[in-house]
Amino acid sequence: MNKFDFSGKTILVVEDAETSNRFFEAALGRTNASLLWAEDGKDAIDIFDNNHVDLILLDLNLLSTNGFEVLKHVRDKGSKVPVLVQTAYVLAGEEKTSFELGADAFIAKPIKLNQLMETIDELLKK
Repeated sequence: MNKFDFSGKTILVVEDAETSNRFFEAALGRTNASLLWAEDGKDAIDIFDNNHVDLILLDLNLLSTNGFEVLKHVRDKGSKVPVLVQTAYVLAGEEKTSFELGADAFIAKPIKLNQLMETIDELLKK
């Protein structure tokens, strides 16, 4: 039995690494959430602007438009949609900058499945 049921919720996954996408697909695929996918920041902004999104799972290190630019765009639009930032290469200041730009949570890779699911659950309940 699945502990997490995100029926009726739409999650935008912004990630350019295929292995991470497979992980997120396996993890979130069992939750009944609708998943939208973007491989770069430009696509993420386009998808966000043209769809209802309940949560954004956002990688920072993207080709073209990076995650910080996506996060800034979302907040500049006045959106309060929860943003969970995740990154493989935690550079000095990335977590601080993420929160300053309006991120709701931050997870460093490698991501622990339970931590991911608990964090998403908490953010969707806010």
